[in-house]
Amino acid sequence: MLKAIIVDDEILAINLLEATLHDNSAVTIIGKFLNPLEAIANIPTLKPDILFLDIDMAELNGIEFASKIADFPFLMDIVFVTAYEHYAIEAFNVQAVDYILKPIEKERLMKTIKRISLRRKQFHEKADAHHIDEDARIIEGFQFHVHSGRVYIGNKALALSTKEFQIFFFLAQRPGQIFPPSVLYKLIWAEESIGHTQALKVHISNLRKKLESIDGHKAKIMTVRGSGYQFLFEP
Repeated sequence: MLKAIIVDDEILAINLLEATLHDNSAVTIIGKFLNPLEAIANIPTLKPDILFLDIDMAELNGIEFASKIADFPFLMDIVFVTAYEHYAIEAFNVQAVDYILKPIEKERLMKTIKRISLRRKQFHEKADAHHIDEDARIIEGFQFHVHSGRVYIGNKALALSTKEFQIFFFLAQRPGQIFPPSVLYKLIWAEESIGHTQALKVHISNLRKKLESIDGHKAKIMTVRGSGYQFLFEP
């Protein structure tokens, strides 16, 4: 069962979300907080699997909240639940797994829970998505290796999020091949794109910046206008 906490500065919003989750046997609510600062203080003890987080809060903006807990040493999936669409890009920049608009539709919420449950099951079966293979990889002249959750290109270590790693690992093994955003989205998120591939764009952008930080290694992810993304490198 997934342990969840809810952080929202409106008690009605907390109660409505809790009621929507009531019949879902996959989730149990272990904490509810009106004060985001109090929530941050309690998260290390509670160690929730899912954090349902509002964005527009008086004491602390939800985006800032997510940034403050980014380095907590356990796996926690952040789902933003908000009335505002315009925070989406910022939300995915802090590694949110989903962005749900209020008023919450039960079917939409259940889909999110199902996806998180499946991803966590796969995570535990593999121990860690980063540990796909810790041997050195040489792909058509491009060499990298994986160790302790990091990708190494030469002597340079790239600290990648799970999604960034999955995108990198998939594209790097198929250099030059072009993949439409909808295909990558389905491969990485294990579901059809429903038109909001903004999360993929954010992860691609972050991954590009990290690849650009490598001196002497010209690995890059290119956007092929109207087609998709491809991995290229110059030996």
